[in-house]
Amino acid sequence: MKKRIALMLAAALCLALAACGGSNNGGQGQGGAADTYRFTLKGVEVAVDAEMAPIAGQLGDPTSYFESESCAFQGMDKVYTYGSVIIRTYPQDGVDYVLSIELMDDTVSTPEGIRIGSPRADVTASYGEPVEATGTALIYEKGSSTLTFLVENDQVSAITYTSSAAAS
Repeated sequence: MKKRIALMLAAALCLALAACGGSNNGGQGQGGAADTYRFTLKGVEVAVDAEMAPIAGQLGDPTSYFESESCAFQGMDKVYTYGSVIIRTYPQDGVDYVLSIELMDDTVSTPEGIRIGSPRADVTASYGEPVEATGTALIYEKGSSTLTFLVENDQVSAITYTSSAAAS
């Protein structure tokens, strides 16, 4: 459990550092481009770069909420937690867009059925060969989104959807 928490913290730190190293010309708030990975939460489709206000309106009150001054964009970065799913946003031109979606435990899964604890082989069977594979990560890209599976002992330990705005 401690290793899983450490991996999740490392993934969040990488995301935060990528965002802080970015410029504010990436991810032009594309409204969730059609060619991105998508996640469905409580029957609501969530895609990176989609406007957060309509999504939040459909999802209702989060179980927790946090905001802080953005180091990569002008405005506030916001973090919405809905049970086992964390949605982070970035501000652009007065609108909040989805920056990342993190699946925190095995009670939620990708549309392809991959969840925390799924075997590594199930990931490649569902998604094919990743564009990048390290000893602990399988990275897939689609449009303006990246889908990353952290793997420990041949099992998925973390799942994160990320906008290219984080790396721009």
